[in-house]
Amino acid sequence: MPKLNIKSKDFAWTFTAFGAVALSGLAINQVIANQLGVIALGRYNMLLAIVIIGGQIGAMGIHSSVLYHTPKVRSEERSTSEILNAGFLATTSTSLTTTLLIYTGGEIVLRWSDNSYYLDGLRAIAVGLFLYPINKSLLAHINGLQRIRTFSIFFSGRFVLLAVMATIASYWSSNDQILPWTISGAEIAIFLGLILVNKSELSGLSQWRKSRKMFTQHLQYGRKGFLGSTLLDLNTRLDIILLGLISGTRSVGVYSIASLFAEGLYQAAMVPRYNFDPVVTSLFVQNKIIELRETIARAKRQIYMLAIPLTIISNLLYPMVIEFLFTKELADESWPVFLILSLGVGLSSGYIPFTNILQQSGFPTRQSLLLVGMTLTNLFLNVLLIPFFDVKGAAIATASSWVSIVFFLRKISKKTLGFKV
Repeated sequence: MPKLNIKSKDFAWTFTAFGAVALSGLAINQVIANQLGVIALGRYNMLLAIVIIGGQIGAMGIHSSVLYHTPKVRSEERSTSEILNAGFLATTSTSLTTTLLIYTGGEIVLRWSDNSYYLDGLRAIAVGLFLYPINKSLLAHINGLQRIRTFSIFFSGRFVLLAVMATIASYWSSNDQILPWTISGAEIAIFLGLILVNKSELSGLSQWRKSRKMFTQHLQYGRKGFLGSTLLDLNTRLDIILLGLISGTRSVGVYSIASLFAEGLYQAAMVPRYNFDPVVTSLFVQNKIIELRETIARAKRQIYMLAIPLTIISNLLYPMVIEFLFTKELADESWPVFLILSLGVGLSSGYIPFTNILQQSGFPTRQSLLLVGMTLTNLFLNVLLIPFFDVKGAAIATASSWVSIVFFLRKISKKTLGFKV
């Protein structure tokens, strides 16, 4: 039976990828804000949010099924090619349907409201919207095989490409009309690379009829976990979308600065999840529950020991860094937002890597229930607080939703897995 243990070099790769993602996100925000203005930054982040959330809907939870079944089948010493091929075909069909619906609906609404910028932006991101879910399934398979180095390169590669293309577009033109095209450009490049590294297993696509059973399994598993997997990504963009709808694009631009750095902290806590996900599945299907509990408890202790001092240091440095990269005005406006968000990350950091544990243990419906609780908390508080406190209200709502997952996860895991995470 193949070993699915976590190696120290795997953590090194995932944290290096995180560093690349963080620097890329910083570059995107800094270049766009300085070259094209805060409003242009708000528009770009709104379109990027549409791709991420719309793409998550297009994936229909199938990437989660791929991530669960790949290590499961591998633990049983069977070929994982059928898992990938069926997942690729299933995601292609669901993504195509979703993309057409979003594009058609967007055309109608934006034409009716005479919003030419977002109409052109929607057309520019359409290809990226279609490819994003497919790329998620291809990446999930690589993660499930514990090809951490390859996974890390492509995971971070998307954001590096976005940063490079956004920088070129920002300096190339004095307006932000070209920017949305960079989103599709990055997804096309990642798609071609993922096809290349998975080509040996994807060669079985010509015999797609043999994958019908697995195709159906992916759709069924994805349907059960769809709500959860969609809400996981939606929760990271819900604040920006609601802030844009309620307060306008300038508030989104200011909030995006603080959110960028806070999300960096969140992703730092999330990074170990990519290492733990396939291991959780392997230990659970082999009924090694004691070992699983010990792994989780040890990881939580280590993460909190790192997260607490990191939260304090990052808040001390934040005003100086933002003033240096942007302006003192943006530093003063965004620092309270960062303080609130970073506290939310710090309090929940030990549990963040295990937000996917129910999914990886074969309980996608319970995973959805977990994330429904977190997202409803986020939605309710954002709608309640943004009209009164603007960007600070969005920060309080999002930070509270991150903390709420601690309580939801412990309660649901006790009933489902037999122990509190």
